[in-house]
Amino acid sequence: MYPEFIIIYVGLGVLLLLAIAILILLIMMLKKNQNTYTPSNNSFTPSFQSGPMSYGNVVFCKKCATEFDSSQKFCPKCGTPR
Repeated sequence: MYPEFIIIYVGLGVLLLLAIAILILLIMMLKKNQNTYTPSNNSFTPSFQSGPMSYGNVVFCKKCATEFDSSQKFCPKCGTPR
């Protein structure tokens, strides 16, 4: 056996022990914080619409997402009806 391999094996052993210690600490932290997590009720849930999305007097085209005035009946860019 070459003496260089001994150093490599010792280094790999130290890295393996360090990885095991980190995994054990992570598992302990997750178990400790498991009971204290409460999800918030104000999470963002997108609502998908078939028509244009309206924001005040501005709407967005459902096909090309161009912003235009809500008084217009058709998209000025692609001609898609509201």
